[in-house]
Amino acid sequence: MVTKDNKHQRIGTCGYDCWDRTNNIAEIGYDLGYEYWGQGYMKETLISAIESGFNNMALNRITAYVALGNINSTRLLERLGFKNEGIYRDKHLFRGKYYDHYSFSLLKSDWYQLRN
Repeated sequence: MVTKDNKHQRIGTCGYDCWDRTNNIAEIGYDLGYEYWGQGYMKETLISAIESGFNNMALNRITAYVALGNINSTRLLERLGFKNEGIYRDKHLFRGKYYDHYSFSLLKSDWYQLRN
């Protein structure tokens, strides 16, 4: 759960799914209320989640999927060092229609190279 400064107001979510403990890979997902976009909340949240994934979960690779039209999320992941690996066709079914998504990944070695 992502909360605002007072810690009681829920403004979004962020977490891991599909944790493959054999290969040290997990998928990160997140969402944020529209009125909080562009204020740095998700960047701060993702940095904490990425650090936790690499340090506490022993992940080597974090994956993320972003709908093709979601420019803000695409830019955010790229700023954090995620690499666009291509298009995952018909990734998500929403209201009876399939949508393509970009497939992103971040490796532990890339993250620490960027942070230093």
